[in-house]
Amino acid sequence: MSQASSDSSTSNANIEWMYRNFAWLLIGIAIVVQIARVLGMTAAHGELPFLSANDRSRWTAVAALTEDGAWEIDRVIEILDSKGKSKIWNTIDMVRHRGADGAEHYYSSKPPLLTAMYALVCKPITMITGKKLTEEPFLIGRTVMVVVNIIPLALWWIWLHRWLLTNVADYWSRFILLNIGLWGTFLTTFAATLNNHLHGALFFTLSLTLAWAIRKAAISGNSQNWLTWIACGLCAGLTVACELPALAWAVALGAILALIDVRKFLIGYGIGTASIAVAFLATNYWAHGDLRPPYSHRGVGALIGNIPRSADSESPSTDDVRELANKNGYQFTDQLKTTTARLTGVQQFIDDTVGQRVAIKGLETNWGVYHWDDWYDFPKSYWLPGNKKGVDLGEENRLLYIVHFMVGHHGIFSVTPVWILSIVGAVLWIRRSERLTLTSTEGLRRFAMSDSAIALALVATSIACFVFYASRDVEDRNYAGVCSGFRWVFWLVPAWIWLSVPAIERAAGSKRMRGLVAACLLISVFSATIPWPNPWTHPWPYKVAIWLYPEKVDAKP
Repeated sequence: MSQASSDSSTSNANIEWMYRNFAWLLIGIAIVVQIARVLGMTAAHGELPFLSANDRSRWTAVAALTEDGAWEIDRVIEILDSKGKSKIWNTIDMVRHRGADGAEHYYSSKPPLLTAMYALVCKPITMITGKKLTEEPFLIGRTVMVVVNIIPLALWWIWLHRWLLTNVADYWSRFILLNIGLWGTFLTTFAATLNNHLHGALFFTLSLTLAWAIRKAAISGNSQNWLTWIACGLCAGLTVACELPALAWAVALGAILALIDVRKFLIGYGIGTASIAVAFLATNYWAHGDLRPPYSHRGVGALIGNIPRSADSESPSTDDVRELANKNGYQFTDQLKTTTARLTGVQQFIDDTVGQRVAIKGLETNWGVYHWDDWYDFPKSYWLPGNKKGVDLGEENRLLYIVHFMVGHHGIFSVTPVWILSIVGAVLWIRRSERLTLTSTEGLRRFAMSDSAIALALVATSIACFVFYASRDVEDRNYAGVCSGFRWVFWLVPAWIWLSVPAIERAAGSKRMRGLVAACLLISVFSATIPWPNPWTHPWPYKVAIWLYPEKVDAKP
């Protein structure tokens, strides 16, 4: 070996050593910063470390499970502050329906599987400390947060660093990609609050990593063991349990794996995903006595029967409703009364003495009597007409909604422009793969093992997610509520980082392009770190819009 070649190898080794140590230092700093954030989180009243109704909804259920062994949160939401005035555990993200005892109770509106997993972490901590969550929310709550949020997030950062060392040669590209993961996404922002989006992203990463291992083994002519296939299905299923639109990912990933090995897909991947589906339904039935999650109970239930309607009647008689309902299993008394319902065109007939009610809907010639199924309709509910405000009113103009959640005041690509690189990168991923003949079984199998297949699956999943939220009714077109980003797509962060790799590698060779990439990263870091004191605030462009046009923006987006 020549002297020049030896010096070059030594220089490259020194650069690699310095990069690796600097990367580990950055990861260490990020971990310490996030732990400090968790330990410093305190609500405005100073008595809880929980910042919004959204995460309090989960915390109330965790407290009820670990302290009462039940899902009913009635006791927890009644807890008052130290002055005995405010219900500091109360939340708007709750539902009310009949429990196993026949009476109506309050429950968290969040799907219960993830909540049960949080409770499994919280219970041993309460047993070790001898303290209940409601007694010592700072000690127990912050400890749980470090265990369920920060430790998994730190492991994800370590995984990202190690993946970059193996798959990205350019030091500048590695540095940019690592810093996107550490500082430039809202996963970091929401690490100090209990939410499903962080865990959706982590389970998604695991499913992609396991699928990548299956793919690499197939390329080399080997086959991964059954445990890898089952684990991949488990992680894909858990991603769906955290984020309903991730069903598109589970299907796309399943299609790729089926082309690689249909037998192991059907048995291994099938067992994994089916196990989570069973767990999701089982915990939902345990919590609510129903297989459907709470957010699907927002209308009238099944039809009980019809009552003839006269042309001038505004509602059926209570006697007729009582007679029809009691023939179908109800126990209405003479205390049955009628009131308005949350839903337009619906009335409710309720008997407080037995804790039962039915919904009445006017048809052309009859009154339709339905089982009650609007779990969001209860006294003082935030979701009643006239109570909702701001973004929760929903954007009536669908096109305007799409513009704003894509490139506007809540825009995925305007608030965090690093994801523009993912669009470019997706094209490069697809173009860099060899051309394959897809008319044969072997051609399809080779395609499933290519970079193109993964890239197309991630792009298709992203588009499906965008379409899902763009197609929602006006009630759900609320920009994911009061939060610092369009949180419903946060679980796709690992996918978009992976897609951006070739675009960032291409930019590394041009000074001008490096500057543009750096600018995108800096804006994204700015957007993600501004709401660190409280992630449950509006994005900064929306706040600017409120400041400039308060009469147009504050009341409704």
